[in-house]
Amino acid sequence: MRFARFVLVVQAVIMIGFSLAYWVRPYEMANLSGMLLMETASVSHMRVYYGGMQLGLALFLLWAIRVPGHARAALAMLVISMLALVAGRLGSLWLDGGELLGFDLVSLIYRVCAALLAAVALWMLREADAPEAAPAERVEPPTRRLVDEPPQPFRLGDGPAPVTVDEPAFAPQPFRRGEADEPLSNPPDSSPR
Repeated sequence: MRFARFVLVVQAVIMIGFSLAYWVRPYEMANLSGMLLMETASVSHMRVYYGGMQLGLALFLLWAIRVPGHARAALAMLVISMLALVAGRLGSLWLDGGELLGFDLVSLIYRVCAALLAAVALWMLREADAPEAAPAERVEPPTRRLVDEPPQPFRLGDGPAPVTVDEPAFAPQPFRRGEADEPLSNPPDSSPR
């Protein structure tokens, strides 16, 4: 867990630094990437998207340090987002015909290293949470047996005695029309209520 926390703290500090740089010096940060900010809207976009997004991700990483389950989610998010940025950069190089191969190479190497460190930390967390093998001692069964003798093998005919159903003394007979002259055993109560 220490290594995972270390990776999350380092990434959060780097992201906060970039976020503040995009907020305070948007023109210089855009120029590092080869962009030129011509309008106030583009400066605002640079501050909101590049500065705000990285600040939000950094705050999520710092929040996730407190609980191991959240640390796993933060590390997975870090691996996925960094690999997505690497894939985007490589896809851009392929679409541009490799003209900008040396462009922003340091950023590409940083993202690959960050994704690898986060993946190693995530793997170490999963290894630490894996259940250890139980010692070879006698373990009580989850339920207790009623009889303390070992179970016997099943043989044909073993088991409880078959259930027998006694015939009732009086079985109901089906109703037949035309047999009204037979007296009723319990005449209905004809008194008014």
